[in-house]
This record gives sequence, C-alpha cells and structure tokens, in this order.
Amino acid sequence: MIPVEDRASIPDHATATAAAAGATHHWRISLSSPDIDHHDRAAVDAVLRSGRLAGGPATEQLEQLASDTFGRPTVSCSSGTAGLILALRALGVSGGEVITPALGFIATAHAIRAVGAMPRFCDVDPETLCVGVEQLEAAWSDDVRAVIPVDLLGVQVPIDAIVEWAKHRGVPVIEDACEALGTRQGGRPCGASADAAVFGFYPNKIITMGEGGLVSCRDQALADRVRQLANQGRTGAGFAFEGEGYNFRLTEMQAALGGSQWRRLDSLVERRQDLAHKYLERIESISGICAAPTPAIHVEGDRRSWFAFVVLLEDPRWRAPLCKALTEQGIETGLYFPSIVSFGPYDQAPAAALLCTEQRSPRMLALPLHPRLKPAQIDEVVTTLEELLGRIRLKV
Repeated sequence: MIPVEDRASIPDHATATAAAAGATHHWRISLSSPDIDHHDRAAVDAVLRSGRLAGGPATEQLEQLASDTFGRPTVSCSSGTAGLILALRALGVSGGEVITPALGFIATAHAIRAVGAMPRFCDVDPETLCVGVEQLEAAWSDDVRAVIPVDLLGVQVPIDAIVEWAKHRGVPVIEDACEALGTRQGGRPCGASADAAVFGFYPNKIITMGEGGLVSCRDQALADRVRQLANQGRTGAGFAFEGEGYNFRLTEMQAALGGSQWRRLDSLVERRQDLAHKYLERIESISGICAAPTPAIHVEGDRRSWFAFVVLLEDPRWRAPLCKALTEQGIETGLYFPSIVSFGPYDQAPAAALLCTEQRSPRMLALPLHPRLKPAQIDEVVTTLEELLGRIRLKV
C-alpha cells in the first residue's frame, strides 16, 4: 500500500507500484507531482473566504482564460472523462461506434460506452504513437458515428488532416487533448481545431485542479449544449430544465486553482521541455532504449507540452525486472500504456489490425517528469537506469 502522503503524485494510469514488489515505499523520486505555489494557495483561500463555492466568478474567469487561449468558447466540467461524455452527447452520439486508438488511457473507451456507443479501436503511427488519417481509414465502418483521436504524451495528432478526413466521412471529431494542454501545432494551440477538444486536470497533468476538465467547442451553440448537459439540463435561471443532464460541474475552489495555474501555463510547459531535453541528452548514449515518441518540430513556435517522458525498451522482457529494481531504489515508474484491448470488456470490441500498439505497448516505460524535478534527479534516474539495464540484459 502506498503511503497517504505519496498518493497525490500517483497518476491515474497503470503504474509500476511498490505494491507490485510486495513492499511499502516513500518514493525518493516520484513519477509525477503537482506544482502548487503561494499564488495557487491564495486563490483557493480567497474562494473559501468568499463563501461562494460553486458557480461563481472563479469558474467564469477560468473559462475566459481558456477561451482566450483557444480563440473559441469553452465549458468547464468535473473531469476529462466527464468532458468526453459531454462532448459525445452534445454532438448527438448515443449509439453506433466511435473510432479511437487502442494505445492510450482507458477513460476514452469508458466515455464512449457511457453514451451507449461501442469503441472501435485503431492502431497508431510508429513515429508519433498517435492516430492519423491512415489508421482511422483502416478502422472505418458504416456504424461509426464519431472519432476520438488522442494526443498521447503531449504529442498532438495531425488534427487538420483528421478534421478534413472526418468532414468527408460526415462524422464529428472530438480531440482527447487531456495530455496535451500547452502543445502547439502549425502555430495554433492544441484544442483550437476539432469540433470539440477535451482537457483534464488530474494532479499529474500539465496544470492541475485536483480533478477537473474542460471542453473547447467549435461554436457557441455547441458550448451552450455542453453547459446545459453539465448542469442537469438547465436551460436558464431558476428551475427550467430540458432533456437529459448530469452534475458534471466544477467547484469554485477547483476553478480558482486552475485559473491560477493557467496564468503560468507557459512557464510550466517550458520547465517540462527543459527537463525532457535533459533526459534526451542523457539517454542518447545508452544502447537498447530510446525516447518514445520523438516526432520532430517542423514549425517555429510549435512545441510539445511533455505530459510524460517515456522510453521504449528494445526487449519487452526487460521491463518487469527494471521496474522492480527501480522501485527498490525509490524511483517511481509508470507503464504508459497498456493496450486498452487487453482489458475486459474491450477485448471483445471491434478493432483494426493493432500491429504498432501490440509491438510498442509492452516496451514502454515512463520515467519521472514534473516541474519540481531537479536536473540532479534526472542524472540519478538515468545513471541508475543504465546500471540496472546492464545487469538485466545479462540475465534475460
């Protein structure tokens, strides 16, 4: 069991935990950790002192910050998963199939099932580990009602090409951008191009609210529909309701924390970039591993927000003993990501050929990366990794 003080840093994805090694650990170097400063604490304290704990100015300010970033209307909600459900419902998806990649976090598939649809899994591109038009087309069926491409590990999908393809196919695009806030492609921020783009704010994300989500919408009509669904179907002030609805609202405390963090989004992304580049420099000389993915930046001003730093191992048999040995050294790692089709009920879902997913997934290992990580800790992680890998390669 992980100590209480460590749980805030544990991501919602599968991790190589101390429990797997049958031990209790206080991580010396954690996989992720939220960066909370005095401005964040003051913002939350101001809300608590105000007595307005829901549906107030902090939520409005957060949504305005997001709208200014994306250049279009946004709606806050209780989680990234809630945002996906809201976007699907608002775009009229309530059955049929939704194409989404098998390589990613399971929440995307859960959201599809929650609206009465079935995930139809596709493969990913070997270089970006994200879905592209080729993979979507290979998975197409006449039952498809929408597509949800996933921006994996801070790398954005080729969104313009996907949107154009989806228009030809007559289906909406909901971009799962929960791991890519702050990423830019073609000079535009991630979240500005799809019919809807969804962000999440769990403690391991680029910015955090503890929990929380946000939907960036193509127009005001869609945003109004998302807001109505998130607020019990309310159509205006007072007790006026229409159709279905949920309680997927954000609290004022969460919004205040999120707004404070959003104001320093650029510095948080830049810090992750600096740390990731140090990792890249350090692992370059180590045989048997490489960073994954490593798509090139082609346009000046583009950037990757580096949700996580993942290495790809040459041999999948190395991963389990490597995780165990790093755990014993107090270094937390993450299994980003198991293929979603390895879990029930998704092992019975329709899928295209998943060659890249099946080949890459068992070899992926996430190393510690967060704004509070120190360069000296990266040196320790990489040095330890190299030493352990040398021993494991002789045994396997």
